[in-house]
Amino acid sequence: MKKTLLLVVIILIVVSSLTAETKLKMESWNRWTYQTEDGELIKNEMALKRGYLRLEPKFGSNISGRFNLDFFSDDDAGDGAGIKLKYAYLDFSNLLPVKDLKFTVGLMKTYFGTIYSWNYTTIEKDPSDKYKFVSSTDYGFGLSGYFPNGFGTYQAAVYNGEGYKKTGDELNKDMNFLGNIRVIPIPGITVGGSFMMKTAKDSEIPDSQGNMIDNPEREEFTQFAVIGNFAYGNVKILSQYLNQTKSTPNINGSDDVVKTVISLMPTYKINNKIDLVARYDLYDPNSDVDDDGKSLMLFGANYHLMRDAKNKPKLMIQANYEIETPEDSDADAVNTMMVQLRWIFSNKLK
Repeated sequence: MKKTLLLVVIILIVVSSLTAETKLKMESWNRWTYQTEDGELIKNEMALKRGYLRLEPKFGSNISGRFNLDFFSDDDAGDGAGIKLKYAYLDFSNLLPVKDLKFTVGLMKTYFGTIYSWNYTTIEKDPSDKYKFVSSTDYGFGLSGYFPNGFGTYQAAVYNGEGYKKTGDELNKDMNFLGNIRVIPIPGITVGGSFMMKTAKDSEIPDSQGNMIDNPEREEFTQFAVIGNFAYGNVKILSQYLNQTKSTPNINGSDDVVKTVISLMPTYKINNKIDLVARYDLYDPNSDVDDDGKSLMLFGANYHLMRDAKNKPKLMIQANYEIETPEDSDADAVNTMMVQLRWIFSNKLK
C-alpha cells in the first residue's frame, strides 16, 4: 500500500511539473564511518546516508512548492535500504495584507533553534535533531516573514508533532505550537530564540496498586532555544542553548524532567576551497541525575571541489573526527571518524 501510494504521489508531482515551472535538484551523501570504543572496533561501513530528490514547482509569482524524497541505504534504526517523504508543502506569498508574509502548508520545516537552517557544515546532525528535541520536518501550517530593513525574520507554526518518519503511528490528539524569531541588530551578529509547546502520545502509568492503567493525561513538553551567530571576515561562531521540560502526570501530580544542551561551533574559511570546523556539545538528559550526560568534541574540514554559478557547494569532501565522552567515569568514550563525498546538482525542467 505504501509503495502504491508513493508511486501515485511521484506520478502526480511529475505530471504537475509539466504544467508549472519546476526545478529539479538531487543531492547524495556517500559516507564511510569508522567507530571504536575502548580500542574495540564497533562500526566500519560504507553507506548512502542520504540521497535527496527534490522538485520545486512554481505556480505563478505567488505560489511555489517543494517535494522531497529521502533515500538511504542504512540508518541507525536498522531499517536498511528505504525511502521517506521529507518535504511536501506549498508556499503562498503576497496573498495577505502584510508585506513579505508567507503562508506554508504541508510537510514543512520545523522552525526551532537552528535545525531549519542547518546546512551540515559538520557531518554530525544539528543539536536539536541529534538530541531528540524536534524532528527537522513535520506536517502542519505556518506563517513566516521578514522584519523591515533586513532586521530579521519570524515564524509561527502549528504541527502534528510526530515528524516525517511515521504517519499516524504517533499522532497526538493535541497540536504542537511554535514561535521563532531571529534579529540582526548589526551586520555580522544574529540573535534569536524559539519556543515550542507539545504533547506526547497516550501512555500508561501505574495506579496506587502498581497496576498499569491508561494515562488520562499526556506528557507535556515545554522547550526553548536561544541562538547567537557571530560572523567577521573568515570566522563564524554559532552558539546555541536548548532546554526542554517534560511533565509526566501521575497519581501524585506530575514529575518534571529537564533536558539541556549547550553547543558551540566555530568555523574558519581558509579560502574558497577549504573550511575548518570545530564543535563542542554538552548534553544533559536529566538535570536531577548525576553522571548521565555526555560531551561531544568534533574537528573537521570541508574541501570544495566544485561550486555552482552562485558560489554554492556543488561537489565536496567532508572529514570529521569526533569524541563522545560520557559523564560517567566508568563508561568508555566513543571515537568516530567519518569521511563523506557530497554532491549536488540542479536543473530547470521547464
